[in-house]
Amino acid sequence: MRTGVFKKFNKAGFTLVELMVAVAIFGIASAAMYATYQQQQNSYLTQEQVADMQQNLRAALFFITRDLKKVGYDPSEKAEATLDSNNIARVAEFRFAYDDNEDGVIQNNEYIRYALTNDGSNGINDSSRDGLTNGSPCHLGRQTGIAPDNSELESVADNVDAIEFLYHLADGTITTSPVSFTDIRAIDVSLLVRTGEQIKGYKDTAKYFPASNPDHETGVGEKVWGPFNDSYQRRLLITQIKCRNIGVE
Repeated sequence: MRTGVFKKFNKAGFTLVELMVAVAIFGIASAAMYATYQQQQNSYLTQEQVADMQQNLRAALFFITRDLKKVGYDPSEKAEATLDSNNIARVAEFRFAYDDNEDGVIQNNEYIRYALTNDGSNGINDSSRDGLTNGSPCHLGRQTGIAPDNSELESVADNVDAIEFLYHLADGTITTSPVSFTDIRAIDVSLLVRTGEQIKGYKDTAKYFPASNPDHETGVGEKVWGPFNDSYQRRLLITQIKCRNIGVE
């Protein structure tokens, strides 16, 4: 009788416990990878929003600085640009005449006006304008020429929440409502811009102080923007522009 050697092979697979452990480990690893990806994605989107906001600030600074340096430009001294009855100098609105073609006459296209596109009133030279947005969207608007309302305001910087014009006068005083346009020597422009979209996990609890409140006072009558308590990030820009064409003898 022939005898042989038989080998036993273990054909058993993974046990249920082993499978459950493997699935649990895979799930934990996947969750960690997804959380890392989501965090990186959120960070990227936030940085993109902040970059756009900074670009808006640069655009606003470029246009306002370029234009307000022209205030009172009147090389022939015949156009009387600083005495023009259409000039406006208010806390939330500024319009000026300048003799761009140097012909001694102010043409309609030789007026430039700045105001917010959504500031509670469409009226020009309206004292109800406070420079704080009444809703979204609200942009920094620029207008060439004279029109009866805000229909001609063109956006030069998006998502602007607040603006303030503060005027330095010839006698050294500072005010947001000068009596005479010809007394203006410099203008502090305060701009508060925000991101285009809300930032996940962020809350803006900061207070922002325009140029009229340099000491950051918070008492009655002191101008303070915020806190807004929303999820937009914001930046405040304050710049001073010299009106080199006014008061020149």
